[in-house]
Amino acid sequence: MLLAGAVPMGLVEAVFGPDKVTGGWERLAYLFPLLFGYVIASNRRFENVLRHERRRALVCAVLSTAVLVWWAGLTGFDDIVAGDVPGWGALQGLAGWAWIMAILGFAGSWTARQHQVQTIEAGRAAGRPNSRLFRAARYANEAVLPFYVLHEPVIVGAAWVVVRWEAPILAKYLALVIVSFAGTLALYEVVVRRLRLTRFMFGMKKPRRRATERTTNAVSGLGRRRGDEVQLTR
Repeated sequence: MLLAGAVPMGLVEAVFGPDKVTGGWERLAYLFPLLFGYVIASNRRFENVLRHERRRALVCAVLSTAVLVWWAGLTGFDDIVAGDVPGWGALQGLAGWAWIMAILGFAGSWTARQHQVQTIEAGRAAGRPNSRLFRAARYANEAVLPFYVLHEPVIVGAAWVVVRWEAPILAKYLALVIVSFAGTLALYEVVVRRLRLTRFMFGMKKPRRRATERTTNAVSGLGRRRGDEVQLTR
């Protein structure tokens, strides 16, 4: 499964090179994760493989990424962007798909464990869907698409300021990561998540507060009615 995803992505990057405008992935390479996503979702056996191979995929992703960074330091980023290092592009395809496998595998493993806990310990606090970890995962899952849409203009705006600093490249990189993440999260929380119009524009579902309040009110009302019935019986 690792090779099935990595080989076509690596070949595209090796043959066509990175995008000449942005220096990022060749646009054709995005086709394969999109198609693989549909294939993985079509059969649970693929999800089981991802969970089973998550640690190996993570080791492969970390090692290949480390080699990419080392190789880029030796060769020079200008030659890589120009497409003069096809081996680097092929390794980038392996690293990219390995990271996807590792992320999906660990996420699937965590989700499976949560379902087991909720099924076995449904009556205990640890198994309730209101745990902090569960709420954080639900929040992150809802924010995925808006975060993806918002992050690039925020990065470009922050980089326009950060790249002019007289500081080491590592310091500027860390500053850019922190500022862009915080800015994107703030935009999502203030502008997108809290307004009905923007939620609709970003493909989000309606907020769950009212549904939760209705459920809570219904349960409390049922409890009161049962209490009244007990008193009348007595």
